[in-house]
Amino acid sequence: MWQRILRLFRGSAEDETLLTEFEDSLMLIVDPEQLTNNLLSKLQGLMEVEKAFVYLADRSESSLTFSLVDKAGRGESRLPALAADGITAQWFRANRQILFFEENKEVTDYLRAELEPFLDLGVNLASPLISMDRLIGIVFLNLNQVPLSPAQIANLQVLGRQASLAFENAILFKERLRQNERMFRAEQLATMGQFAAGIAHELRNPLTAIRSTIQYLESEFSEGTDQKKLAHDILDEVDRLNNIVGNLLSLAQPAESNPEEIDIRQEIERCANFIEAKAKSQNVKLQTDFEKDLPKLRFNQSELRQLLLNVMMNGLQAMPEGGMLLIKACRLLEGAHDLVAGSERVLIQIEDEGPGISANLRQKVFEPFFTTKAGGTGLGLAICNSIVKRYNGEIWIEQAGRGGTEVKISLPAG
Repeated sequence: MWQRILRLFRGSAEDETLLTEFEDSLMLIVDPEQLTNNLLSKLQGLMEVEKAFVYLADRSESSLTFSLVDKAGRGESRLPALAADGITAQWFRANRQILFFEENKEVTDYLRAELEPFLDLGVNLASPLISMDRLIGIVFLNLNQVPLSPAQIANLQVLGRQASLAFENAILFKERLRQNERMFRAEQLATMGQFAAGIAHELRNPLTAIRSTIQYLESEFSEGTDQKKLAHDILDEVDRLNNIVGNLLSLAQPAESNPEEIDIRQEIERCANFIEAKAKSQNVKLQTDFEKDLPKLRFNQSELRQLLLNVMMNGLQAMPEGGMLLIKACRLLEGAHDLVAGSERVLIQIEDEGPGISANLRQKVFEPFFTTKAGGTGLGLAICNSIVKRYNGEIWIEQAGRGGTEVKISLPAG
């Protein structure tokens, strides 16, 4: 008996040490995956954890979801993301308590549609992560020891509160880094714009002189001669240089914008019709998907077309051997990628089946002169980014469901 009492006190002291160690480590870790690994190690020290899955709020998607942070354990590939407005998230927002699946069969049956993948993996407990009165995550555990003792439940609650604060700090830190990156890109664009404007003005006059001279010489050559062909090729290259100069000027000194009310569905369909012939020549199928009753945008029509066509053409260029280009438009939901409270926004998604863009390059492609295409100027997406920013929107890239690239554009409704 005395040995059992001694083990009880020794276990309580060890648990308190683990909780203190975890609390101390929170000051040093700002990466969600490192926090997850730390949390799981402490859970395993407090109770017999077979598997554990940590879900956190993910604001990088078009609508708020809870996504798996660290895939610890087998079978995690079967685990889906949880919708922010799903029944599981709603239950935890309302009840804010640990859910024991076996002891609360009525609740488990009610949530079964979303919990089934977890139940298949033997998960028998779920604990919410609450911070600043918000549900920021859910921890799912497969425990060998059920039910838990009152002390273990209390420790789990303390650990959950500590983890919630830590993950909230990690999310805020990540958002701060994202804001810093935006500021850096804005400064970079401003500097590049001044530089580009100077170069463009210096190049435009000599290019005009070269073109007029070659046009005169071309008229002197007979049709079908090598001289005629050479002069025509030179004119094409001069026109290409003029186009680059025009893009530089557009990046540096955007034309005065005259926004008007635009039906985004009609504009996307016009742009899709414009590239249809090229798509067919590459065996690329165009598909559109629009939400009903989309709000209108206040946008300069030519700038919107330039934005859409640039991204669509990039999608075509990524699929020289064929595939499908999917263009979607829908409302952004509350809590979305850059949604401001009380605002209404439209999300445009352009998805290709190309080779995709690695995660470390997805932000760099919006930098001037950075390109992954042979012969590319690296100005197309930089100009798209500049246009979107002028209208208080956002453009970003994610991996498409079929492995290609998905460009997402968030724009405020008019």
